[in-house]
Amino acid sequence: MTGKDTPKKIAALGSMCGITSQYWDNFGRRHRTSQATYRDLLSAMGVEWKDPEGLDREIARRRLGSWGALLSPVQLIKPAPTLAEATVRIWFPGPEPPAAVDVLGEMASETGARYRWERQLEVAGRLKSQVVPGGFRIAMQLPLPADLEMGYYDLTLKVRSGGREESGRTRLIAAPPQAYAPGWLEEGRRAWGFNLPLYALRSRTNWGVGDFADLMTVIRWAGPLGAAFVGVNPLHAAGGRATADPSPYSPTSRIFLNVLYLSLEAAPEMAACREAQDLVASPEFQALKARLAASSLVSYREVYLLKRRVLKLLYETFCQAHGGPEAPSRSDRGEEFARFVAAGGESLARFGQFSALVDQLQEGDWRRWPGPYQQPESPAVAEFARQHGKEVRFYQYGQWLAATQLGQVCQVAQQQGLPFTLYEDLALGASPGGFDTWAHQELFTRGPSIGAPPDAFNPQGQNWGLPPLIPERLRASGYQLFIDTLRANLPPGGMLRMDHVMGLFRLLWIPHGVEASQGAYVTYPARELLAILALESVRRRALIIGEDLGTVPPHIRRELGKTGVFSYRVFYFERDGNRHFLAPEAYPARVMATVTTHDLPTLTGFWQGHDLALKRKLNLYPDADLAEADAAARELDRRFLLEDLGRRGLLPEGADVKPEPGDSCPLELREAILDYLAQSEAALMEVRLEEVFGVAEQQNLPGTIREHPNWRVKLPLTLDQMEQSPEPARLAARLNKARSR
Repeated sequence: MTGKDTPKKIAALGSMCGITSQYWDNFGRRHRTSQATYRDLLSAMGVEWKDPEGLDREIARRRLGSWGALLSPVQLIKPAPTLAEATVRIWFPGPEPPAAVDVLGEMASETGARYRWERQLEVAGRLKSQVVPGGFRIAMQLPLPADLEMGYYDLTLKVRSGGREESGRTRLIAAPPQAYAPGWLEEGRRAWGFNLPLYALRSRTNWGVGDFADLMTVIRWAGPLGAAFVGVNPLHAAGGRATADPSPYSPTSRIFLNVLYLSLEAAPEMAACREAQDLVASPEFQALKARLAASSLVSYREVYLLKRRVLKLLYETFCQAHGGPEAPSRSDRGEEFARFVAAGGESLARFGQFSALVDQLQEGDWRRWPGPYQQPESPAVAEFARQHGKEVRFYQYGQWLAATQLGQVCQVAQQQGLPFTLYEDLALGASPGGFDTWAHQELFTRGPSIGAPPDAFNPQGQNWGLPPLIPERLRASGYQLFIDTLRANLPPGGMLRMDHVMGLFRLLWIPHGVEASQGAYVTYPARELLAILALESVRRRALIIGEDLGTVPPHIRRELGKTGVFSYRVFYFERDGNRHFLAPEAYPARVMATVTTHDLPTLTGFWQGHDLALKRKLNLYPDADLAEADAAARELDRRFLLEDLGRRGLLPEGADVKPEPGDSCPLELREAILDYLAQSEAALMEVRLEEVFGVAEQQNLPGTIREHPNWRVKLPLTLDQMEQSPEPARLAARLNKARSR
């Protein structure tokens, strides 16, 4: 039975768990968190609220916060040369604290180095204290071993006080104050580079989807043009079935790679596998490959089946030549694979098991598997792994080839002299039925999804269908999944774009079955997440770009800037007080500037109003008035665009450019807009290949699933045609001139 004050208690508990009471969308409308939303989200977090006693107990525990235990799960400390200290909250029966306590400590570093000490800690001075159940706690600073380098340390303590012994454990994070940025950028140099959807590349050699060999080709011709980097969509592992969601932003795992990007003809085993050579050379195979390569849309199912068939043959050849999963390695290459598997540890082992189970059960969503297989630690999964070792190792072999080829991509960039090895993209989350959620079920919710409130480009809001991580549990785990995810995606010497970087601070959680606007923002421990990001960035000398578009409170951009995370600025959105496009000199320096993104209209599509026509056709507008308002705003945008470019003298005299939408966006206009952006103070600028060649179709139309061929549209030209076209070189000359000081 609930009391009259239960709704207030539930709201209070929700606030303690990070659920905010309200938010404002980009239209300035306030959305209050309803009781139903509080209850749904608390349930998803595994927090008790239905039973009155449990509700009171949860509130009381959270009111204590860090005072409820000897050590908090995570603590930030300063690396050498600063002498580090850990905060310890020591219990005593009270009211007078003891004069001293006995402390036994053990600390382990990532390298396995161990520190042990036993000492008596004097309780002296004015110390913070707190009444807790059964007594009191005082907060003391525990000196740690001197000269701790950057990294992670697991500290275990035993404290004897007041006739009671208490134990605790914490992860210490010794992080630098800022993420990495190369010195030449700090000196004021400005750079530009290409960004492209890897899956959309066409070439003479690929099998219907762009691959790592194609990416190397782009890097080889981009470097001499003056590009500082080449960026790609997320390379995360896709769903294990041929019918999986093709979105690179809804992967089965953010830790492993998508083997569809493998160039199988470049795999070492291809030269030794006669069966694979004969298959690839067969008329049937060549005809299918030619059809898939010529198609204007990526056929993921057919490409998956084609590549899997050949990859299986290559794996058999590897096992015969170098040793199978149960046999000792018989060569240097076999030893190399064994080291890769050992370094991958439990995570790679689990991934192989998951992928083999997908095959065995013919089901890509683990939530639909028989019960015994739904838990990775179950005896059924262990027995399956024992009986299907070869199949498990097959998927590890695919990851090895992919990691090797991705490393070769970075080597090619270094050989070409590009300042950045690769510009990678990190998706915000993983699919609800995929590997990451299977392997780490305790960290993810079931039911709610994350998304975004209504804005000008998505009037109905967005539900991305991705399960959120539970902040409290993520912190209790020492953020290991977040650390592993960064390590898997930070290219050494490159850049990483973090999709929806606001997720380090807060995410919109949407209960199952309701509109995005009825969700609520849930806060995350941003200070600790940013410290980890800075640490991993510095270790890999990789610059961080934070995609900070949409509903962004000012304090989030300030905190990201303090941590050295570069902002992401889209030309369409950067306006002055009169809605004119922001002048180049008004751009901040520490940003990546771009005309558009994969979720927005291409430059040609923007000029034509192609995106607006699609929204009308697919009924994505909640009312006709909003559609008319968008059309009127776009007409004004075109006029402002010509005025702003004209004032800068960027349009050639006599250029036939009119402020009305046309069949295409004239080359002169595309180059002028990119030149305008290149003149900005932004340290970095990305140019999407769609802008270079005047592509109208955008890669993804938010709010659609089957209505639009999202993530499937190929670029119209082959790599050979791109390289032979005069347009990239002509554009590059303008960009190099505009970007030089």
